[in-house]
Amino acid sequence: MTDELVEFVLEQTSRPLDRWAVAATLESRGIRDVDARERFGRRDVFDLADDVYARCLEAELPEAPKTMRLHSRNQRTLAVAGRFLRGGFFFVQLALQFGSLALLGYGQWASLAFTGRQASIIGVALLASFLIAGAFVQALGYLGPYFAAPGKYRLVWRVAAAVVVLAIGGLAVGALVAWLVNLFSRSYDDHSLVTGLVYYMLAGCVAIAGGVLYMLKQYVAMLVCTAAGIAVVGIVLHHTALGIYGAHWLGLGTTSVAEGLWAAALLARRARGTTAEMRGAQLPPRPVLVAAAVPYALYGAGYFALVFADRLAAWSTHSHGFPFTFRSGYEVGLDWALISVVPALAMLEVTIHAFSARLESAGTSHLAEASGEHNGELLRFYRRHLGIVALLIVAGASATFGLGRLVITLRLTKLHSLFSSSTTLHVYPIAVVGYAFLVWGLFNGLFLFSLGRPWLVVRALLPAVVVAVTIAVALAHTLVYWAAAGGFVAGTLVFALGASASTRRVLSSVDYYYAAAY
Repeated sequence: MTDELVEFVLEQTSRPLDRWAVAATLESRGIRDVDARERFGRRDVFDLADDVYARCLEAELPEAPKTMRLHSRNQRTLAVAGRFLRGGFFFVQLALQFGSLALLGYGQWASLAFTGRQASIIGVALLASFLIAGAFVQALGYLGPYFAAPGKYRLVWRVAAAVVVLAIGGLAVGALVAWLVNLFSRSYDDHSLVTGLVYYMLAGCVAIAGGVLYMLKQYVAMLVCTAAGIAVVGIVLHHTALGIYGAHWLGLGTTSVAEGLWAAALLARRARGTTAEMRGAQLPPRPVLVAAAVPYALYGAGYFALVFADRLAAWSTHSHGFPFTFRSGYEVGLDWALISVVPALAMLEVTIHAFSARLESAGTSHLAEASGEHNGELLRFYRRHLGIVALLIVAGASATFGLGRLVITLRLTKLHSLFSSSTTLHVYPIAVVGYAFLVWGLFNGLFLFSLGRPWLVVRALLPAVVVAVTIAVALAHTLVYWAAAGGFVAGTLVFALGASASTRRVLSSVDYYYAAAY
């Protein structure tokens, strides 16, 4: 039995530094003091770690075959391509939604047949649902992998269930607040309010259930469930008399239920397969879990607030009796710009994997007194990948602009008139700059997250939201409504500069921060 632990430690650490490293590795496997006594005949985990450490030093690390040591160029290329595709996965879902709208005239929650009044109600509802659900999804995105990595799937199941319940509760509280505010403001009639709240709750449930699947890396499942929801919309719309609202609600309900059942079945199966060592693992105290999740939740909410601030500012001008009026030309300009930076966003997944590998290899190839050389190597890595991301932004913007012009010229989709509108053509170049800054900020944020410094990302993001709101509202109400896009540029620039300064500071002493993160 101890031989198995030696193999596990060597697999995880190559060669442990000391008994403390061994004890930490054993605890990550779920071994407790009681396990050390009852299963291995030792006083506690540290007594067991002393024995395992001694045997690790005596063991000869097996020499990997040459074919395993030297990865072929094709293998490396395939690995990078796989990470790039995972990084751009969100675009596949975006393309599915946007493509169905452009080609069929309807999506899972949108329709070209909507009146301005309908689009305004549903647009605000969707933004609110993403804002609230995003906080919980980001918290789960941190907590889930934290317990899943060592195989503690029973804990992943408990954490996921708790976050989903809290998220649905958060959506319900948001709905109650909206109802109470409208009770006094009377901004919306009862029918409009109920319609918006149904979209809000269903879209939020889709985001939450999808977040669980994304945490579990079930990308195909997400696509299947989304496609099923869109198919239901089409079937109901064309073969029943329920209308567009009924079609959308059944489609969203189908997707959220399918995603939820898929995630629950997968988590239950993995929980049943948890190893004996991991079955005794316990969750940390609730205050510890909450403290760990808070910065990620704030990041999720802050991110969507930054991305949506300019929209709401633009929609709030000349709103025709509503607090907000949806602007289709403005939205198409933003979405067109978002597509432009998809290659750069996909590259972030490649970068962070490469950084993790480089961080580990650099740590073992430099002596303690050579920390300056070690940190300098990682700073050069950071600058090199930032340059690659910048090139991808330029290439993506050029390609996407050309594609948009082709849509306008050849009238390829039901949206071709919107692509040629003056508002869209004004918003697009401004939004491209804003999304470029956003990618820059996210690029830096990934480094900070990987080094266990989430609060530095939050500190860069929160003032960016304030700047975005202030400038977007000022520009939209003093110039023209589409000038609100300038607030998006200002906010994302503040985020990028703040995150960049923190990242460079951390990387300058990355040896310390890497050790402190663990």
